[in-house]
Amino acid sequence: VPLLTPDAASLPCFSCSQTPNPHDPCYNANQRPQFCLPELSELASGRLVEASSTCSGPPGRFCAFRDSPTANATLTLALGRRMEILYVALRFCSPRPESLAIYKSMDYGRTLKPLTGGLVAFMPLAGRPSAQRFEYSPILQDWVTATDLRVSFDQASYGVAELQVGGRCKCNGHASWCPAGKDGGVPQCDCRHNTAGPECDTCKTFYWDRPWQRATPKDAHECVACNCHRHSHRCRFSMELFELSGRQSGGICLNCRHHTAGRHCQYCSPGFKRDFSHPITSHRACKACQCHPIGATGAICNQTTGQCQCKNGVTGLTCNRCARGFQQSRSAHIPCMRKLSSSLNFLPCSSHCTPPQRRVHMNLKNYCKKDYVLQAQLLAMEKSGTWWQFTASILAVYRQRHVPIRRGEQPLWVPEQDLACRCLHLQVGKSYLIIGNDEESPDPARLILDKNSLALPWRDAWAHKLRSFQQQREGYCKIPIPSPPH
Repeated sequence: VPLLTPDAASLPCFSCSQTPNPHDPCYNANQRPQFCLPELSELASGRLVEASSTCSGPPGRFCAFRDSPTANATLTLALGRRMEILYVALRFCSPRPESLAIYKSMDYGRTLKPLTGGLVAFMPLAGRPSAQRFEYSPILQDWVTATDLRVSFDQASYGVAELQVGGRCKCNGHASWCPAGKDGGVPQCDCRHNTAGPECDTCKTFYWDRPWQRATPKDAHECVACNCHRHSHRCRFSMELFELSGRQSGGICLNCRHHTAGRHCQYCSPGFKRDFSHPITSHRACKACQCHPIGATGAICNQTTGQCQCKNGVTGLTCNRCARGFQQSRSAHIPCMRKLSSSLNFLPCSSHCTPPQRRVHMNLKNYCKKDYVLQAQLLAMEKSGTWWQFTASILAVYRQRHVPIRRGEQPLWVPEQDLACRCLHLQVGKSYLIIGNDEESPDPARLILDKNSLALPWRDAWAHKLRSFQQQREGYCKIPIPSPPH
């Protein structure tokens, strides 16, 4: 009969769990997670205890003691994994030693630290003021954790009949069972609360909505799954987001599927909109915007309404028709252009301007008469009071005015009456050679095209000629040009 028989009921209740559920002690009757621990067991039973000295004889089952002093004799027990040690007891078949030292290792025997000295039966937590709050003290938890134990006897010879070590697998309050591994290997924690690892010391994959914590009697601290609305099976943890949420949620979903996006896969990807006939957890929660390839500015639509971004003059949910007051054009860039008001046909155009000739010869004389000469493409037009505002792309500037004209898109203004009386004949989508004077402009700060200007349909052959005029203008355009005879 062993000198000391482990009796769990007689040991101090350093970390007692709640009344175990008959099915799973890690969950209560309402299936809510709760603190749980593996049962206390005798860890030395069946394990090899290595003795540094056996008094020149082989170790036997019964103790035979001979007085033969040996210096620094030791007994070493390898536990195979990290355990929480609650007691160590030695039974002697010789006189008990006046002192001994017990060492522990937390790195499988590479380094050893002393536990205490002078005791035959040793309980690491006995007498500790904070022992009753063991589960809330990382220092005490580290104090009782060991992978190996060593008992050292100095300057004497002793006969040891039995070594008992009481403890349990270190499972951090997330397991109630620690069965042996395959073929009797190292015991493994049977982790609960969505934890994983040899000591239940990390969260399972996809359960990273809050950080891992050791369970306590007050809170099981179970790992929580990320909320990805069933569109992802991977996530990562962000402490910054966890703190910003009031320590409620820190998970970020990865590789959202089914055309979803966002931290929780709660939005639709660009080019897709919510289909409210399906829940957000459905793989059909998002569907394509179906924006018209010509009428819309792109494939992105409003995720709630599905409204695509339409070009000027285009309307409809998918931008598939011309708005009121606009008519379809032959330009893919400007698919709809505004209709001119029929009432403008009755303006006194005959006295307002003379329509331009069908053919205008471009020569150096006409070039020098004007303040600016440029090539522009008309992209869009919009009514603004008694004016029409064109969006023009300036492609080249062959003669610069005092207020510089820069290349790129900029507004070009045309009086309503000049356009209605066809003093200028302009069409969106086409390129023109534009020649004008600042003196005749009502606002030199703006680029204005009126009845005194020329807008000629662009010919590619003019490019070389205009570059030539640019090189000659410094000398030629400064010479006064005589007025034609009347």
